[in-house]
Amino acid sequence: DALPISPGALPSPTDPPGPRKMESSRSIRGLLKLWVPLLAATWGLAAAYRNGDVRLAEGSKPSEGRVEVYHEGQWGTVCDDNWDIKDATVVCRALGFENATQAVMGGKYGQGSGPILLDDVQCAGTESSLGQCKSKGWRRNDCSHAEDAGVICAGGTQKILKDSKMYELDRSGDLSEPLNKLYDSKFNCDLTIVAETPDNTTTPETFCTHRLILSMNAEANILLKAAVDTITLTVDEECLSHVDSFLRYLYSKRIEMQFSSVKCIHKLASAYGVTDLQEYCGQLFSLVLPTDSTFKTQLDLYSYALSSKDPILEDLCLQYLAWNCEAFSKSGAWLGLSSNQLQALLARSDVVIPSEHFLLEALLRWISAQTPPRGDTEKLIEEIRFAMIQPEELFELQFSLLLYKDYEALFQRKILQALEFHTVSFAKLKQHKDLSNDMYLPRIYTSRTWSINMTKESQSSVPSYNQYNGYNPYGYNIQNNPARSFSTPKHSSFFFSTQTSSWTGIYHANSQSCLNYGYHCSSDSFPVMGLRMGSSADPNIQYENKAVFICQGSYVSDVRDFKSNIAVVPTNLTRTFPCPLDYTDYVFVVRSVYLQNT
Repeated sequence: DALPISPGALPSPTDPPGPRKMESSRSIRGLLKLWVPLLAATWGLAAAYRNGDVRLAEGSKPSEGRVEVYHEGQWGTVCDDNWDIKDATVVCRALGFENATQAVMGGKYGQGSGPILLDDVQCAGTESSLGQCKSKGWRRNDCSHAEDAGVICAGGTQKILKDSKMYELDRSGDLSEPLNKLYDSKFNCDLTIVAETPDNTTTPETFCTHRLILSMNAEANILLKAAVDTITLTVDEECLSHVDSFLRYLYSKRIEMQFSSVKCIHKLASAYGVTDLQEYCGQLFSLVLPTDSTFKTQLDLYSYALSSKDPILEDLCLQYLAWNCEAFSKSGAWLGLSSNQLQALLARSDVVIPSEHFLLEALLRWISAQTPPRGDTEKLIEEIRFAMIQPEELFELQFSLLLYKDYEALFQRKILQALEFHTVSFAKLKQHKDLSNDMYLPRIYTSRTWSINMTKESQSSVPSYNQYNGYNPYGYNIQNNPARSFSTPKHSSFFFSTQTSSWTGIYHANSQSCLNYGYHCSSDSFPVMGLRMGSSADPNIQYENKAVFICQGSYVSDVRDFKSNIAVVPTNLTRTFPCPLDYTDYVFVVRSVYLQNT
């Protein structure tokens, strides 16, 4: 896996050219030509986990649960043979806690699924991961899942993201090491890359590279457009130290970085068109979005996404802010949105909020604090879906809104459109109105009118409290009572005010549960959520229902569609935003719309 000529035996770059140097050059270039087909092969994306990383599952708190460990792209459990407090301490410290108070044995936190990855673990207590401890070796065990080990941790708060953690993108095949050696050797390098700051106040960094190697990476072509011997990169001063890692990636298609490096690597990848690396950094940003309850980090990252012109990162940030709009609108960061940023958020249909009236009130708070130009204010008010507000609330707006007199014509026009929607039949509306317009479509409303919440925390039919919804009289324990009946209006139009639809929401832990409740669960992934209408359907109405998954009672980690009455519960590998433990709340949301093809 090394070059045929070791770096120590290579001629100095200052040696005069001669037969030996020319022969070595031809040899190296000939070898590199053999690598081209290999480098063109398909490379795999490594997950944002390293072998030996751990997580806790099925605990009632973030500080306890069944230990699961990562190895070669798969999560598995640890057997409790010889499991002791030293082993538990390594797990807890790896998760950001100070220490462990108990090593739990006997599958107390339920039986895991998948492989048992470690057995007879014997840690000294000073290791940084379970993978460094003595054991029988990966995937060698004589255990069953009834012996899955667990821990109880104490001290500090678990961190979803630790800066000491390394994140790896590896698309190198088996060539990472020799290509890195070539990069370090500088032998026969023929392309100088200079990294300098915009104001030239810092000493530039100079790198000697190989044009042939860079030319084999399509993502590096932007650096090779001009047939010159020296290329200059303009780099922010804070990112100068990361250029070396960036260039190494262009050589080897492999990079390791801590989270503190991600923003600079992302900047470089965005500026120079390295899309795979840019997208991977965007994935890593999703890990930090749930970590700041003040929403300042999320707003800063959204602003950065706009400035870096990264549409994937921009949509990721907007996705999180939309799904967590209720908490976001109550934070100080809400008032820090620009007018364009707020308009982009209000234009989305996947905003998770109690009601449209709630969103209108949040918008009015922003307008009152920011006093934007009249044109901006009108554009923002246009984004409110007044047709989703009930007639009595619409009537009250003229008396309760301080802005009503200043924008009376606009409000009257919007209210009139809404009242038409509420009082005119579907047959008449479809002749004159485009009912596919967003103004006639609901968002994801979590008020009791349109949803019901099931929780793992509360006892059956006993009110519960969580940080996301506050006092929650509709939370029912999915283990004691996995099915819950509720009713909603048949449609959001007041035309159907006397008609309701009955629903049954069910949490299916396994296929047997589906059969017990008469469902046909074709999905191979469990658990799943089921939502079925119990009353007769209207031929002019369809339902685009949503399942909302809340993590630790504090933020929305995912939203999924109900397809054929089933929504698959996301796993750790498929969640849009990370959730260190299982979800605490499962919200069934009903969304009624008029059929467009009737």
